[in-house]
Amino acid sequence: GVTGSTGTETFTPIGELTNAKFSGLKVGVADVSTFAANTKRKLGTLIDYGTFSATMLRVSTDAGYAAVIAAAATAELYDFKVQLMPNTAAGQTTTGDLIAFSGVVTEAGGFDLDLNKASEGTLSIDIDGAWTVTEGS
Repeated sequence: GVTGSTGTETFTPIGELTNAKFSGLKVGVADVSTFAANTKRKLGTLIDYGTFSATMLRVSTDAGYAAVIAAAATAELYDFKVQLMPNTAAGQTTTGDLIAFSGVVTEAGGFDLDLNKASEGTLSIDIDGAWTVTEGS
């Protein structure tokens, strides 16, 4: 749902994802060199939590597919959750980690046409602020 909405949020699953990626943190760097220091000096500035991008099969009847296209058309912040599969190496047997974040959908709805494979579309979300991880069990 829209970030900051009142009431209980209802999340709509996005089906048919074939791959996804969190780009990771990026830290801005300012050059604070001076003649007196006589050496290159740097200062970390703003943290950018990056993007979440995914490829999905184009299924026009998928409610999640329609929801991300609608979200892109509003240019508003939305809340998202990504549920990972259990990581058995970490002792998880029931659920994997749950990653929650807010962001603006910057790309959705585009898709390819190919006679030799299913039609795929892309999704990009520019993450706003930090994400949180709830450990699976």
